[in-house]
Amino acid sequence: MINKNKKSLIFGLLVLFGAALLAYGAFFHSTTVSARQDGQPVMLAKSEPALIKEASVSGVKRDESGKIKQTYEVGEKAPEACST
Repeated sequence: MINKNKKSLIFGLLVLFGAALLAYGAFFHSTTVSARQDGQPVMLAKSEPALIKEASVSGVKRDESGKIKQTYEVGEKAPEACST
């Protein structure tokens, strides 16, 4: 049988592992998005939660080549409601 100290150690390690996975998901999942700034193309890194929000209000779309493209220029106000 596992004693109390080993149970506490295993629980603590599992909590740390879970926290590390949450931090990884929150801070390191990003995608490169093509955008325009002053008429010139630029590449932006956006987090997945930000992309999900922008996709829901038509702020990003896929172009013909399959890359993600921002529908408004950098510095402009993003759409606030879905266009449909």
